[in-house]
Formats: sequence, C-alpha cells, structure tokens
Amino acid sequence: MSTAMQALRDATRPIHDDFENGLRIAAADAGRDDYLLFVSAMYGWLQPFEARLWQAGWPAHIEPEARSRKSAWLESDLRAAGLDDAAIAQLPRAHWAIRLDSAAQRIGAAYVLEGAQLGSQLLSRTLGPRLAPWPARWLSGYGEQGSAYWLAFREEAEIQLADGAARAEAALAARAAFSALATWFRARGAA
Repeated sequence: MSTAMQALRDATRPIHDDFENGLRIAAADAGRDDYLLFVSAMYGWLQPFEARLWQAGWPAHIEPEARSRKSAWLESDLRAAGLDDAAIAQLPRAHWAIRLDSAAQRIGAAYVLEGAQLGSQLLSRTLGPRLAPWPARWLSGYGEQGSAYWLAFREEAEIQLADGAARAEAALAARAAFSALATWFRARGAA
C-alpha cells in the first residue's frame, strides 16, 4: 500500500512536472527580473489564503504559526526589490476558491505550498548567487530546519490521511491547488 505522501505525489505528478519545467526562475539564465516576477506571482497567489490555511485545526507540533509566515517572506523580498507598501498593495491577488474545510483538504493544499517552498530551497543553490546581494528570503525558507519542517508535515499527512477516502480528498485538493498555482503563474508570466 502506498503512503499518503506517495499518493499526493502520484496525484499531482503531471501538473507538478509541467509547472516546474515552465518555471522561469528554474531557467539556466534566470536572474533578478525572473525572481521578482516569481515572488510577485507567489505573493499574489498565497497571500489571500495563507492565514485561513494555517489557522484551522493543525496540531501544535506542526508549528502552524511558523508556517503561516511565507507571505511575510515574500513581502520581504518585494521590499528588497524596492517595492513600497502602496506597490505591494496593488499587486494582483488570486481569487482562491479551493476548499479548506477538512483536514484532508488542508493537507492537500499545504502539500503544494510546503513542496513549493522545499523546491525553492533547492533552487537557492543555483539561483541565490545570481541574485546577490538581494537577500531572497523566500529561497532560504525555514533555513537549517527545512528538513525537520518537511518531515513533520509528512508525518502529519500520514496520520491525517490514513484511509483511502481522506487520501482521495487530499489528492483532489492538491490537484486543485497545483492547477490554480500553475494557471496563476502562467497568467502573471512567471511560468
């Protein structure tokens, strides 16, 4: 029997691969303009729902408060690029319609977000030096605790998605979140 995380990976693989292959910041010649486009798009997609995702029903060991700060990381990057409060307030925001009513739905949506953050940390090795001296806060993510945060999330997913119905519900939410992210990034020119 597959694990919950494997079920989420399998459910999102085609969308994930297509999205990742088209991501402008993953190009060999990506630089500051590509990163600014990325953080602007990610902020516009994430900010409207981040608080709602992490406020509902997570156990304390997941540290939902710490996980709910990714929009602030993106704001930090936007400010480092020279955007002020007015410019950040004018950035387009996604109209996020994915349901977050159950633990399975939240796990599915969080899987996309936590996975994107994990992927960005890996990308920091190649892109980070090209962005210097820009601090690129999003790319540093949870820092040295990145693996621990990912492991805690994986363990919680296994607990919450122990049965087939919960896994199916989480997979549906993860596909919807990934599709929304990919569509949003394409519309913003970031993918």
